[in-house]
Amino acid sequence: MKKVILTSSLLGAVVMGLAVGASVATASAKPALSATAVTYHAAKKAATFAGKASPKVKKVVLQYGKTKKVTATVKARKFKVIKAFSGYRGFKLYGINQKGQRVTKVYTYGPSRYATKAPTMVQIDRSGVPDTLLVTLNVPKASVITIDQRDHRLVKQYCSSTPALFHLNGITAKKYQVTVTAKQADRKTSPVLKLPVVKRGLIMVARY
Repeated sequence: MKKVILTSSLLGAVVMGLAVGASVATASAKPALSATAVTYHAAKKAATFAGKASPKVKKVVLQYGKTKKVTATVKARKFKVIKAFSGYRGFKLYGINQKGQRVTKVYTYGPSRYATKAPTMVQIDRSGVPDTLLVTLNVPKASVITIDQRDHRLVKQYCSSTPALFHLNGITAKKYQVTVTAKQADRKTSPVLKLPVVKRGLIMVARY
């Protein structure tokens, strides 16, 4: 039987080869954007994307839906780009080199990254005191809830978990319109939840 013996010089060459291979693999890693934080500024109606970039990334490009792109320069491997917008569409973010060529993958951010989650209905009770409506909702944690009913507005802040109970007065008509929104700090107000109309004497329970 033949025996394979590695001399110290041969073993050193093998180890060196592995080390070189590892360094080459690291060096060839594709540029990327990382640690990206998204915040929303209500006064400016704009979202801010801030994070870190690989050395080869010189600028970052941000686009909302099909609107015009905005570009920001990377400084000390950090970036910050701001885009004003309306609605609840998605953002696309990527890095480019000095020649304007894209060198990172395209990162996508849906409304869950910048907007408050919309409340959901649990129960609407119109069976109690006349002209009143008891509304139970699942609302986002640490959010301000606004309920609009014609010219009446009810605003409450919730720090704990859901569900939350709201007592509405002046529900006299057969048809009425009540809408609900939620707002968390540094996030856009949620899409509007329109509550269904419940007839007098009835209770409506949501089933999911």
